[in-house]
Order: sequence, then structure tokens, then C-alpha cells
Amino acid sequence: MKKKERKALTRPLNASIPDFRIRRKELKYLADPLALANYVKKMLRKDRDVQMLNLVRMASREGQRIVSWNHLIDWALQKGRLAHALKMYNEMKKRAQFPDAYTYAILLNGMTNCAHASGVLEKALSVYHSMFADNSRVQPSIIHTNAMLKLCARMNNMDALWGVAAKIPDKGPATANAITYTIILNAIRQSLLVGVPPMESDEQRDLRRDRGVVEGRRVWEEVVSKWRDAQLVIAEELVCAMGRLLLVGARPRDWDDVLSLVEQTMDIPRFVPRLGSVERREAGLPHLRAPNVSDQFRYDDSHLSPSKNSRRGDEFLPVLPQGVEGVIPSTLTYAKPSNNTLSLVLEACQKIVAKDAADRYWNLLTDPSTYAITPDLNNLNFRLRLLRQNRASTEAVKLLKEYFVDKKKSSELGLEMRPGTLRIAMSTCVRDKNNHRSLWNAGEILAIMMDTLEDADAKTVTRYADLAVAFPLAKGGDLVEALARLEPVVRNLRMQLGVGASDMEPWAKGHKIRSAEGAVILEGEQREAVIEALRRVYAVHDKLINSNLVSEREKEPFKRRKARLSAFLHRLGFKERVKSLPPGMKWDRMKGRLEMEEELEET
Repeated sequence: MKKKERKALTRPLNASIPDFRIRRKELKYLADPLALANYVKKMLRKDRDVQMLNLVRMASREGQRIVSWNHLIDWALQKGRLAHALKMYNEMKKRAQFPDAYTYAILLNGMTNCAHASGVLEKALSVYHSMFADNSRVQPSIIHTNAMLKLCARMNNMDALWGVAAKIPDKGPATANAITYTIILNAIRQSLLVGVPPMESDEQRDLRRDRGVVEGRRVWEEVVSKWRDAQLVIAEELVCAMGRLLLVGARPRDWDDVLSLVEQTMDIPRFVPRLGSVERREAGLPHLRAPNVSDQFRYDDSHLSPSKNSRRGDEFLPVLPQGVEGVIPSTLTYAKPSNNTLSLVLEACQKIVAKDAADRYWNLLTDPSTYAITPDLNNLNFRLRLLRQNRASTEAVKLLKEYFVDKKKSSELGLEMRPGTLRIAMSTCVRDKNNHRSLWNAGEILAIMMDTLEDADAKTVTRYADLAVAFPLAKGGDLVEALARLEPVVRNLRMQLGVGASDMEPWAKGHKIRSAEGAVILEGEQREAVIEALRRVYAVHDKLINSNLVSEREKEPFKRRKARLSAFLHRLGFKERVKSLPPGMKWDRMKGRLEMEEELEET
């Protein structure tokens, strides 16, 4: 007859007798629950999870050891072992170890990090709803609700999110805070951008986004109501979450309301009148040009707000303080702007084409005497996009020189030049090609690239060469100077392609190789981009040589450079074609044609 298996009440089945004796000796010195919890946490850092689980099982016979169980569950979730964590959670309840508020918080937050696991949302909802049971020892707090909302947002399940949000009470310790509303607004925005229905038309997309923005506006009305009653503290993260949801909207009114939102929550005045306002009409500002906006949303100044009692956008009007019985005014606590707000405002100004307002916002927020925001790389990129929109190539060069050329200042600010920043700046010059200084400004950007980047960026060089070819005001001296600036760039690009014997070595194949001068040998799409840049440089030589802008004698050195570049591109193309030959084929140098490898061996 088969012997009945013994339950893990005395010695766990997976614990050997020596290990059991060691754990029992350890418990003599770990009678205090706090000492046990600290010891378990220390040993888990050494990945001794099995031993600590057996230790906590044995210690649970003497009393409540909830903190130790919490450490075990937290460790399993950090390792991505969701099933093991839930198993320990159920085991601790069977051992009369009652989960506390920290246990549920650890579980729900850990499940958010394990959102990729199968069925994690259903398991999390089961744990969360168990806290509402009549026999539950722990009532859910806003910390648990926020963790549950975060998981619903991570899974992009808006139905589950609104179901959890519907249970949030209006008063008490479990009422919504700024983090709650931030999660909800970010979830709405994510649902509009992720999981787009297939074969969706532009009109359907705009209507779907408009419905999402209306939901966000309803949420914001609740936020403002609580803020006015001093039940909520406005944080910058919450403001930016609402602002970025508005920027996703399909209406110009949504983009314009971002500036009203910043004025409402941060007490930063608007520097451009609202769309559709009398002040805007009196200022003589034209209607907003929005070529990519649907006709149904292009002029929407008369649309109602979500509550349908006033014009859309009134939910972002400045909040008037309310005092006790209207006698003693109360002061509102405004959010403090930082880099996130600066990027938000610049993006809104770009969408509504408000360069002057963007300049004033930039000067106000970065002024050391006001908000003293130190621009980061993201802020500078948005600033450059605004300058590109307004064809301000000279200002773009000044911005790069101010923040990147001075090595000491850039290191103090923590700024490091990226190729994307240079591409935005160079495309500003391309857009400003009718300016007689645009080619010179582009040359300055090219020089900044060579000073700040270890390797020349191929796409930046391509834009510069395209500008030199298409520059309508080009003179002979302009093209000569452009080719002079491109000469060291071409050497760097050729080095990245592995000119010489380095790319022919067997150990070099399939790897990025750093040459003696620091250039990186590229492969794949990056390699194709460099080859395309060299072709565009070749076109600049063509334009100068085939024009009458310089004398024939002055063309001679450029003809020689063109010939060298042409020969290099020809060799490069030949090597690429040889590498792509089908198996069994090989190039016969003696005959100058393709041959089968067997025929070559016979020869």
C-alpha cells in the first residue's frame, strides 16, 4: 500500500535533513520577526531563496512572519517568477500568515512588471477584488488602486481600467490622488496610439482620437474641482500627462488648450491669444493653417465642452480661488515647471505655428531669474524643430554653438551631441535654402559635427550635399568652400567603410572595427547611408565641374578628386556585388568574368 505523503508542517519535503537542522539552529538566533526579516532579505541577495523559504516556513509555526513572506514574494516577482510568487502568497495564507497592505502592494506592483506573463491581468484583478471581500483584513488604499490601474494601462485594457476607477471613493484615504489621474490620462493617450484598428481611415482615426480627448477633458474637470477644494495637489507630471493627451487630439483647439492648461496650473501667462477669441481677432492673427487636419476639425471654435454648457476649452481657464463664505480668499498651490513642461510648451507652439510665443516661453522658462530651467537634449531638439518650421537657420547655428561647441559648458549641463540633433539643424538650412546665408550656416553645422562627433553622420552629410546642389543662390566660391568642408568628411566616411586591408582580414568580417583614427567600420543600413552620402558628394563635384561658375584651371583639382571618388565608389560597388554572388560563383580576375569555382580549380 502506498504510503501517504507527509505535509510540510514539520520538515518540508524538498528540504534535506542536514538543511533542516541548519535552519532549525538558525531560528534559535532569529526569534525576533524583525531580525528574521532582515536576515531573509540579506540572504535573498545571495540567491538563497530555497533555504530562506524553508526557514520562513519553519518560523511561521511560532507566530506571524508577514514581512519575511513579503520579502520572498517580492524577490520572486523581481526575478519574473509570477507563478512562484502567487504560490507563496497562497501558501502563507494556508499557514495562517495573514497578508497585510504591503503584501498586496508588492503583488500588484510586481504583476505590473510581469505584464508579459499569460493571464496576469485576470490574476491581478482576482487579488485586487479579494480585498473588497467582507472577511478581508485589509481594505484597499489608493496605493493598491494605482498599482492596479497601472497594470490595466500596461495591458492597454481600458474596460478593466474604467472598472477599477469606478470603485474609487470620492472621500477618505482611498480617494484618487494626482498619481491616479496621471495614470488614467496616460492610459487614454496610450490607447489612442497603440493597437490602432487595421484599415482605419484618417477620418475614423480623428474621430477616435477626439473621443479620447473628450474623455480626458472630463477627467480634468474632476481634477480642477478637487484642486479648487484643496483635495488634490497639482503636480507637473499630471499637467504634462493632460497636455500630451491634448497634443494627440485631432483639433487645433486641443493643441491651443495646452497653453491655457499651463497658464491654469502653473500661473505662466499665455503669450498668444486663444483660438477663436476676440483678442486674437483684434491682434490681426490669421486663421491657423492646418493642412493635415480634417475639414470637420479645422475650424471648431464654436464646439461645446464635454459638459455641453460652454465653449470647448473653458475647462482650462484660470481657476479663481474660493474662500470661506467668499470672504477670505484661499491660495492655490501651482505646479513648478521643469524640462518636461518646456518640451510640452514648445511642441504646442510648433503645432499652432506660434514662433514668437515659443521664443518668449523659452526666454521665460530658461531665465535664471525666473524658473531657471536648464535645457536638456530633448528641449533643444524641440527648439530646433521650431526654428526649422520658421526657416531660422542662423538661430539654429547660434543654438548649437551656445550649448555644444563650448566643451566645458556642455559637460556642466550634461549635454552630448547626437546625430539626430545635427540632422534637425541641417534640415533647417535645407528648408531655408532661399536665404543667401543658408549654405554658410550649413557649413558651420558640418564643422560642429566634426568637432563634437567622433564619426561623421552620413545623413547629415547627405542633407548638406543636397543643399549645395539645390542652392539657388550658389556662386563658384560657395561650391568651392562646400567641397573644401566636405574633404575631411569624405575621409572619415571612407574610413567608416573600411578603406584599405582592414575589411579584407578574415577576423574583421561581421564585426564593427575601429580604425587607428577612430572611425567605425559600418555594416547594413548604416553602411548604405554612408555610400549614399558619398554619392551625393560626388553630385556636388558634378555641379561645380559642369557649371561656368569657376574657370577651367580652378576646376582641375576638383576633377582629380571627383575621379578618385568615382574610382572608390566603383570599387566599393564591385566588392558589394562580389559579396552577393550566389554559392559556387567566383570572380576570375585574369579573365575578368564570373566563373564556377570548379572550373577555376581545374584551371
